Amino acid sequence: MKLRANDRKFSNYIRARDNWRCVACGDKSKDYSENRQGLHCSHFFGRGRENTRFDPLNCVALCRHHHLYAWGHSDGRDEYKAYMIKRIGQDEFDKLEVRAHMTKKRDDKLDALGIEQLLKGDDGSY
Repeated sequence: MKLRANDRKFSNYIRARDNWRCVACGDKSKDYSENRQGLHCSHFFGRGRENTRFDPLNCVALCRHHHLYAWGHSDGRDEYKAYMIKRIGQDEFDKLEVRAHMTKKRDDKLDALGIEQLLKGDDGSY
């Protein structure tokens, strides 16, 4: 799936929010602020779902290993889900899952405005 300008801005927001460290590696995680390509913005519900594509609750910073191999495969999906539930709570996760399965038309201008609000520090519901 092709990345858009909004994807790049949002990815930077998520990785900065998570202090340029892989949330799965925890305290052992290295700082990726100098090697930004080594840290990915991972979407629990994939980027193809417009309704949660730019939702901060749906995304975390993961190193390449966790994003592509450990949590990116079906074997690691349960561990990823457990982490997300611990992070945002079961109720928020359930709401996120409902939003992920709802239809939303692509709206780059509205998405850009939402991302700008996140960058300004207003991380309320988007």
